[in-house]
Amino acid sequence: MAEFREIIDDHAAMVQRIASVYERDPARIEDLMQDIWFAVWRALPLLKNEATIKGYIARIAQNVCVTHVRRAIARPAQALTDTFPDPAAPVHEAMTQAARVDRLLEAVRGLPDSLKAVATLYLEEMPIRDIAFVLGISESNVSVRLHRAKSAIRLSLGDLI
Repeated sequence: MAEFREIIDDHAAMVQRIASVYERDPARIEDLMQDIWFAVWRALPLLKNEATIKGYIARIAQNVCVTHVRRAIARPAQALTDTFPDPAAPVHEAMTQAARVDRLLEAVRGLPDSLKAVATLYLEEMPIRDIAFVLGISESNVSVRLHRAKSAIRLSLGDLI
């Protein structure tokens, strides 16, 4: 049990960011994170040595999020947005940072699922090799999708970058 708590502590921020790409409502993000951690707990005994724990958890998180989206298609979207300002920054800088993060999340949310998954994992600073493992696609396919995702995000953000 202590080992699982350590895994949660080490990867909670990544799981929260992945969940935040697929859901806006903070309460639903929390529910989604619980679903992800339950799925991770159930799947950990199946972890093979060739998989990194970060990649394994990211793969589970992506799969749970995609399933969540499919189930929630009929549910009306919430108007709430989430932000991750730096608490140490001055208020005006935190507001600017929060607005930028919000716009980036909106741009990523607007991507097709195949590009959204690649962009989310790339923003988690995963190497292309690990993204390919998580998504079960080739490294060249990851590179192509990542290029398309970056182009779409640049187009969406326009003046922000």
